[in-house]
Amino acid sequence: MTQQLVDLVEQFCQYQLKQRGKTEGGVQSYRWVLEQFLMFVRSRHGRLARATDLTLSSIQMWMDDMASCDLALSTMRSRQSTLSSFCGWLVKRGVLQANPVAAMDRPPHRMEPPRQVPTPALMDALIAAAQQRQRPRDIAIFLIMRYTGMRRESVATLQVRHLDGTWGLRRVRVKGGQTRDIPLPESVMAYLHTYVERLTDAVGQIGLETPLFWSLWGRRTIGKSRAPMKGKNIWRLCKTYGRLIGYPMLKPHDLRHGVAMEVLEQQHDLEQVRALLGHARIDTTQIYTMIRPSHLKQVVSFYEEPARRMLTS
Repeated sequence: MTQQLVDLVEQFCQYQLKQRGKTEGGVQSYRWVLEQFLMFVRSRHGRLARATDLTLSSIQMWMDDMASCDLALSTMRSRQSTLSSFCGWLVKRGVLQANPVAAMDRPPHRMEPPRQVPTPALMDALIAAAQQRQRPRDIAIFLIMRYTGMRRESVATLQVRHLDGTWGLRRVRVKGGQTRDIPLPESVMAYLHTYVERLTDAVGQIGLETPLFWSLWGRRTIGKSRAPMKGKNIWRLCKTYGRLIGYPMLKPHDLRHGVAMEVLEQQHDLEQVRALLGHARIDTTQIYTMIRPSHLKQVVSFYEEPARRMLTS
């Protein structure tokens, strides 16, 4: 009997999480994209998707359907890449003879600058708003994101063991299942250690594996519940505080862009930005040079006076 793809998708996601060391947020993205393909197949054939539906023609129809919905090229490219990884995994397990995506053209990759880059003043306003509300957890989260540009999933999965004295964060799990050491200002580290001391009152005994950040919510039937934060909780936190400071469109990744631009404008060194953000390739970081940082204006400032004289004469 032909295997149902829904079962294989779950096996693939568990493999990525448990054996490849991918983050929960990354695995959730894999699962969501693959579920979109399953729904596409079901809408066309009126049944659950099977392994035999992973053909060049069916995948091309899916791509054509996404194009007809005016999805961005970057979105289509990302979804095709996820399906290709899934098919490659099935080939290694003997479910498919070959990866059908390998024979397809990939949507072109176009470097486009971020649409929203918060200013340093706006990022500082987030911390000020958390201070005004007297929320130590929120202050700690925004301090980390403000001075490191870390992705929300990496912040959500931080544990006590990641804190290294006054230096910063050690062996933090980042995108791709890798680990990185990330520096922080000494004053921020001092605040984080104080925050951990207060955490004992909230969650009880503290160990090295204790998560730094917790969510608390209440239900009428069972009372208050507490659980470690996830990336989606930090996304909601940014939206909440974004509305408070008059920037309701704020997303966690915008803070990453803001930190990158601030470091580039202050240090004038793209390699330093690459190292801070953890990009594997410098061409990924070069996207920030397309935003015209202020120091580029300063480079040609000597033209200002000659141009003024020419136009006024």
